[in-house]
Amino acid sequence: MDQSFVRRIYLSGFLVLVISLFYYQALKGNYFLKRAEHNYVRAIPIRSLRGSILDRNSVLLAYDKASFNIAVIPHQIRKKKDILFKQLAEFLSYDEKIIQANYKRSFSNLFSPVDVIIDIDKAQALEAKEYFSGDILINPQPQRHYNFSYECAHILGYVKEAASFYENLKKYGYAPNERAGFSGIEQYYDAYLKGEDGGDLIEVDSSGKIVGFLGERKAFGGEDIKLTIDSRIQEIAYKALEGRRGTLILMDAQSGEVLALISSPSFDSNAFVRGKNVARFLMDKKRPLLNRAIQSSYPLGSTFKPIVAAAALEEGRSAPEKKFTCRGRLTLGRATFECWATHGPDDLYEAFAHSCNVYFYNLGMVTGPEFIGKWAQKFGLNVATGIDLPYERKGFVPTPEWKRKRLKTAWYGGDTLNLSIGQGFLEATPLEALVAINAIATDGYLVKPYLIKEMNKVEASAITKSFVGISKESIDEIKHGLRAAVEFSDGTAYELNRLNLEIAGKTGTAQTKGLSHGWFVGFFPYAKPKYAFCVFAENCGSSSVAVDISYQFLRWLQNKNLIEK
Repeated sequence: MDQSFVRRIYLSGFLVLVISLFYYQALKGNYFLKRAEHNYVRAIPIRSLRGSILDRNSVLLAYDKASFNIAVIPHQIRKKKDILFKQLAEFLSYDEKIIQANYKRSFSNLFSPVDVIIDIDKAQALEAKEYFSGDILINPQPQRHYNFSYECAHILGYVKEAASFYENLKKYGYAPNERAGFSGIEQYYDAYLKGEDGGDLIEVDSSGKIVGFLGERKAFGGEDIKLTIDSRIQEIAYKALEGRRGTLILMDAQSGEVLALISSPSFDSNAFVRGKNVARFLMDKKRPLLNRAIQSSYPLGSTFKPIVAAAALEEGRSAPEKKFTCRGRLTLGRATFECWATHGPDDLYEAFAHSCNVYFYNLGMVTGPEFIGKWAQKFGLNVATGIDLPYERKGFVPTPEWKRKRLKTAWYGGDTLNLSIGQGFLEATPLEALVAINAIATDGYLVKPYLIKEMNKVEASAITKSFVGISKESIDEIKHGLRAAVEFSDGTAYELNRLNLEIAGKTGTAQTKGLSHGWFVGFFPYAKPKYAFCVFAENCGSSSVAVDISYQFLRWLQNKNLIEK
């Protein structure tokens, strides 16, 4: 190639470069200097809409609504921040300390909007924008809202910015300002509900005017979830407990669908979303944030007696017609173990009806703690049920081996007597107690309870059950006894017979520190069980309270035609 031609190409390229440099530095230098000094890139985050949560009838339980926030750009107000915050507080009658606290908590960098006033009236936001002009901006954001904020609090949980618990959440890939579910369904299904945040990257001048658009990342909404819960039944269950400490659960006996699950006292989910008036719940000695249905275990009292009967029958240690005589107490060595009344000779059915402790003391002694523990474990009282809620606690079934290893002491006859009536070291959650009694209703199958029904209109549930390994003959005998507790005129739950629902079940008065706990666990209708339910009343004094709550709850459901006969 001709060298002179090559030199001309290089010379031409050099001249283009010189001309370009002259243009951008000499002719347009001041323009670009001004942009460099006064313009900056702003990242405008766009939060995704979180998926809605609905009940089984498509009633909205939780959804995102618009929240109007006042935001500032730190770089833009850096020389007048304190003055601006004071003026904002005066103009909107807002606490200046909260504005400063919001700024510190939400600050991420100099060029991204920082929400300083959160969730105010739209009209107020527009007035402030007009008055303060370019110093502030309206930053509308989705905010979680709960239609049944007390009734469904323990089931749903609530949503907060990850910044509150960032040290725990950052390892899972959460950004500080990203919303995350805390407790309940919001946490358990957070990956499906949360969606994916997006944002715009723009260039603005010192007055906040957009002078360039650099790119965008689209936000994607989360998936909607439909639950097995019936909000109408949930409201009635909440009302039936009347604020007492305790829990009420109604479940489809055959499928495991949870129709209602209440823990009382409850809390206001919306208050935790807004971050307002939450101290009263955090400081309350009644512990309203505790989900008593799954997060706390209690002595079962006489609701454990069906398990003792199952052990005795299956291991061939007794027969239903075998009678033990109750004289109001049983003496073992120098210790006396009481019954709540004197019942005389009782067979298995009468012992269930009367909830006779002396009968079950004797039944436990002839059966032995090893077999009782074996069958308690078969009925799932030592494992979590696997319900789709976080932080579920599992119960505890004591054994002679455990006591020797852990407590370094022998197992005594008194331990067996206590275990035989659901006292001593034995503990279970109300949901475990419900699953155990439901295994009697389903002829020996442990049915896993669940709350998810559909996800994005696709069936998401699956019936899961496992066989306990008990004979049909033993199941029928125990069922007969549980029906007697309601049907016999001297049965401990005879009040429920007036409902004509053919209820079978077991009362329990469990001794503990302070007043005794009250229990009732049962199922109906007896011939072909469709529903199983548990009522637990903490420190109420007697199982009669649990029976009264059960009666009120089921009567209201009947009146509203919310249960099938």
